[in-house]
Amino acid sequence: MDALEAIRDRGLRLTPQRRLVYSALAEHAGHATADQLCSAISLKVPGFQRTTVYRTLDLLVDLGLARRVQLGHASAYEAVRDGSDLHQHLVCEVCGSTTDIRVPQLLEGVRSATSQIGFELEQVELVGHGRCRACSRSLA
Repeated sequence: MDALEAIRDRGLRLTPQRRLVYSALAEHAGHATADQLCSAISLKVPGFQRTTVYRTLDLLVDLGLARRVQLGHASAYEAVRDGSDLHQHLVCEVCGSTTDIRVPQLLEGVRSATSQIGFELEQVELVGHGRCRACSRSLA
């Protein structure tokens, strides 16, 4: 959990609660909502406060240790790991599943277009909405 040293580097306390939230996020496969993380943590620490999860997620996003992604109607989060690549998301409107895809040409194109107009790009998010393979087959 060396990534958490960024919290100390900002002069903030690395509390047990912050460790728990980061650990739950890092251990979660894929994207996690704040409610999913709170439920997972509550199994270990009954009564863990939902507000602590939200505040810690906001801090982790601010520090670049997590990404907030708007998937459907709720925000989801994913841990940012060393060497983790940027990717795009596909959300099934039928079952709610999320699939990560990597389209490097997309990022290159956006970076090129923004640099031509002098825009300082910090982040690119693409979320595609439609039907996953399983739902497309079942609706056919």
